[in-house]
Amino acid sequence: MALQGKYGLLVLAAALLAGSAIGFASTSLAYRMHWLEAPGQNLIDRMSEDLALTPSQREQVGEVMRGTHDQVTRMRAEFRHQRRRLLLDAYLKISAVLSPDQRARFDREFVPPRFRDEALKMGRSFDAPAASANQPAPPAAGKAPDSSVRIAPSKTVGMPIAAQAP
Repeated sequence: MALQGKYGLLVLAAALLAGSAIGFASTSLAYRMHWLEAPGQNLIDRMSEDLALTPSQREQVGEVMRGTHDQVTRMRAEFRHQRRRLLLDAYLKISAVLSPDQRARFDREFVPPRFRDEALKMGRSFDAPAASANQPAPPAAGKAPDSSVRIAPSKTVGMPIAAQAP
């Protein structure tokens, strides 16, 4: 029996090793045969080839693409921040409409813990209704109000939308 267990482990190890070797070899071959390209590089190479770009033009195109990529990355981060603030505000507005029993269950079953923590950092809580559904909460003691995101009512579906402060 002990021999069978060792034999099984040996077969398993050999199968894993063979699978890794086959995966590495096939990926290397795919890159060599240009079936796979480095992300983003394919477009620059194709533009360079199809448009007969000079080395200077190729470098400038690369700079534009890198700059655009950086801007998109920053915009995504800002969007995630605004979306998070919008969702937190929605959770707080819903909480303000509920009775204390409903609010406790809402907090327990529907509000993610990270939003509860963030609300507490802002000086707000799901335990008590907000001062007003349309008024932002006062900033926590010692903190300046965040004026980067303003919540404005949407004219299409009645949900608030994020708008940049002027």
